[in-house]
Amino acid sequence: MSKMTAALNLAPLDLLANTYAQRVIAALPLMWAQRISLHNANGDICWQTGGVWTPSDREAVRLALERFVGQTAPMRADLAISTQQTAVLLRSSDQSNAFRGFIMLVVDNHRLRGKGQSINDLPVPVQRAANDWGTRLAAVPTILPAAEAGGPPIPASQVDRLLSFGPAVGEPQVEELFARLRAFPLALVAQALTPLQSGTRIRRYEIYLREASDVPSGEAPLTLMREAEEQRLGSVLDRRVSGALIVWLAERNQIFADEPAQFSVNISASSLRDPNFLRFIELCVAKATLWPALIAFEVNQKCWREDPEALRRLSSGLGILGAGLVIDDASLHEGTAELFSLPAMRLVKIDRSLTSDLANSKAAQIRVAGIAQMARVAGIHSVAKQVERFEEQELLRALGVDFVQGHGTEPATPLASLDLQREQRLIVDPAADPELAHFYIKESH
Repeated sequence: MSKMTAALNLAPLDLLANTYAQRVIAALPLMWAQRISLHNANGDICWQTGGVWTPSDREAVRLALERFVGQTAPMRADLAISTQQTAVLLRSSDQSNAFRGFIMLVVDNHRLRGKGQSINDLPVPVQRAANDWGTRLAAVPTILPAAEAGGPPIPASQVDRLLSFGPAVGEPQVEELFARLRAFPLALVAQALTPLQSGTRIRRYEIYLREASDVPSGEAPLTLMREAEEQRLGSVLDRRVSGALIVWLAERNQIFADEPAQFSVNISASSLRDPNFLRFIELCVAKATLWPALIAFEVNQKCWREDPEALRRLSSGLGILGAGLVIDDASLHEGTAELFSLPAMRLVKIDRSLTSDLANSKAAQIRVAGIAQMARVAGIHSVAKQVERFEEQELLRALGVDFVQGHGTEPATPLASLDLQREQRLIVDPAADPELAHFYIKESH
């Protein structure tokens, strides 16, 4: 390793980002780009020129996070952010072609040749700088700092206890409940969210806990879940669900490496306050060599009102890890803007009370449109829950909501059914989804 390379490896990320940004600026014609920003794989800004960010800029970041996932992802994506300007997004990858980040150039449309659809519109050194930026990001450590994990690093001797969901317990009643939680026959089902807006590539799923049995009831074990939360053992079930999901995803790493998707798991207040929950997730993700953006953790908005510091810690830790945060029962109230701008935020689920009689309430429509617009400004998605009728979907689409969730549109099914659905899509029309067709062909050989 040369002295220069060694110095770069030790330099702060913002200084390194400035180095690559200056390479881009030097390669572009004078005044070609109005704004330039460098991002990591979470969309976080590592460097930027001056200028005011608009909702369209954040929409461009969200587009990059969807389009650039996977080995076969395009090297460039464009998004019109006004009638005069286009956001040119350049994918940054490492030496294995894994997505590591991107560079965004805001360009006046008249400067783009061929309507900006060709990578050849850009000087070669610009794309080279984008690739080098990805290689540099690949060397950035992603281990959670001890402060974010809620305590000192866990010694190797304690890892097995952590992975076996073993919180400290003492009372016989609690010990007995803990044993039942660990022995509970667990099954997972997934419910897909239905996209409303055109151009949405990412597939989103919510994961539910069910009891594994020969005759599944389809109902959640609510009594057991309530009992666990009363004894502050809710994180035991949350860890089991999260671990099982990560194992399932790890077995399909090749599929989801090229298919933008995110699976969210509901977690209890116990996990929110559990200092080792994040460490557990980090260890599982590392052991599974899983792309952390595939998973997200859902908490109710009331947690923001009851314990905002705990939610800030969780959000910060998930942001460092690269996983996502989902807020359920979102409504407009004091502090919503700060909540939506937390690190790792990926999705807000609108409180059902706002959408239950949406067609007949102008006030509710104003609130729903407000939440959808706030989410768009924050660069995250919005979803309306328990939507069953087509008329509701059309109104929600007009109000700017990104997804709907309902048993009438997408019933919850066992995780294994997702594999079957994928195979059926490929058999009917492999060309309907180029990414899936690519893997189908590769797996068939």
